[in-house]
Amino acid sequence: MTLLCAIGVWAAAQSEPKPEQKSATKAITPKGPSLKNPVAGHLVRVQTITTPSEVAQVFFPPLRCDSDGNYYFPTEVVGAPVIHKLNPRGQKVASFRPDANPDLKVDLAAWYALDPGTGELYQLVDPHVLDRYVYVYKSDGTLKSTIKLQTGFPFFPNRLAIFPSGQFLVAGDEYDADRTAAMWPFTGIFAPDGRLLKELELEDDQTLHDMAASGDARVVSPTNSQSNLAIDYGLLEMGTDGNAYLVRWGNPAIFYTISAGGQVVRRFTVDAGESGYRPAGFHITGNRIAILFWDRESADEVMKIVDLEGHDIATYEAPKGAYGGDTGLGSSFACYTENPTRFTFLGADDNRRVQFWIAEPR
Repeated sequence: MTLLCAIGVWAAAQSEPKPEQKSATKAITPKGPSLKNPVAGHLVRVQTITTPSEVAQVFFPPLRCDSDGNYYFPTEVVGAPVIHKLNPRGQKVASFRPDANPDLKVDLAAWYALDPGTGELYQLVDPHVLDRYVYVYKSDGTLKSTIKLQTGFPFFPNRLAIFPSGQFLVAGDEYDADRTAAMWPFTGIFAPDGRLLKELELEDDQTLHDMAASGDARVVSPTNSQSNLAIDYGLLEMGTDGNAYLVRWGNPAIFYTISAGGQVVRRFTVDAGESGYRPAGFHITGNRIAILFWDRESADEVMKIVDLEGHDIATYEAPKGAYGGDTGLGSSFACYTENPTRFTFLGADDNRRVQFWIAEPR
């Protein structure tokens, strides 16, 4: 049996629209380096570590590791959401549960981020009200504080990153003045107490909104006409340079490097080289970014390594049988390290024991 990473996001709840419609900006044609260099090698699973911890059927993104070698992964996002923390030996050392706050009934709690300085975990929480929150947990899973996100208008946050300063970046969607129209991308810098300090309008926001408004199948789900998969399937992680790296899902994948003050430090694109590939996960170590691209139809995967400006370093093909088995890797990409170059994926054995699948380029 193989446990897979769930690729997808929740459907947004209904609420009142923001009073004023965002002003239109000039449509931007995506630009940036097209990284189609030859394949440098293949990823080979060099080690399988079976842990004493059991999990449910599916891993949900995001999957992360910290500087101490601990692994984090959600196994539920609705109903009774829980994030598990395993130490390097695979022993469960903490669980992070939003139901630890009895004052709010939680409908959804999917995305989380780690504070590398304190080891605390921040989790985006959608309770059974219109307000949106961030829960802060101590490293042992104890709920430390509850932060209400204060925008002054309804929005649907789905991505989160914590700056070293204690401010955080939140990305998601917000309503147009017309509630039935396509939603707008939202990106905002928040103070530690939840106050919205700055809302950003990124270069591709208008283009992506217009694609969704026109029903473009590249960004609109066939089951939700208000969706924008470029936003809702996007990725976000804090870089080692103190900037947040926000990814718009698509081909090529669009990266924005954003400072704690809300400045866009740079924008670049990463192309997997084939039209069917989409980003399934990425991690940063030092001055390098590893992006796992996945083809939904063929289940083929490639791992691309770029620097923090998007310049190509290497491309590695993932093994066939990518959904596990004895040699495959799947899409549950949890950790990337250098010296030596290693990629850790999460899987499981037939008894649902969590396994660490460690791969190296050959």
